[in-house]
Amino acid sequence: MTFLEALYGSQYYEITQKGGNGSAGRLNGNLFLSALIILSIFLIILVLVIISADFKQGIDHLFEKIFGYSSGKTIGKLLAIPLLAIIYFTLTKTVGSQVNYGKLTKSFLAYSDQEKQKASMKILKPFFVVLGAFFLLALFSLF
Repeated sequence: MTFLEALYGSQYYEITQKGGNGSAGRLNGNLFLSALIILSIFLIILVLVIISADFKQGIDHLFEKIFGYSSGKTIGKLLAIPLLAIIYFTLTKTVGSQVNYGKLTKSFLAYSDQEKQKASMKILKPFFVVLGAFFLLALFSLF
């Protein structure tokens, strides 16, 4: 079972088991994948900031030039919302398209019930690894 089969298939399966419309699984899957991609991008930027003082100085200068002396919360909202929209739109036209969603869910449903139960862990492990690495590096960068 691939990561995408587990992601989209498990969303479809859980929603239809509860009597809901299975097409909502596509939205959930695309949002989850968008969040994972954004978190991965921020992790890469954080690694570059920690490794290279020049990169950190360049990022600081760029943000100061664009946003002035706004708070980090404001900058986060201004960056995350358009980034989420761009990534989500890209996913809906590529990996998370209606046609691809149908193929992924169909192949997911062909797996045994035992494999279907493992799907949640298959999609949550990478998310928690990236999230944990992000928080640990963020804490590390404070010292």
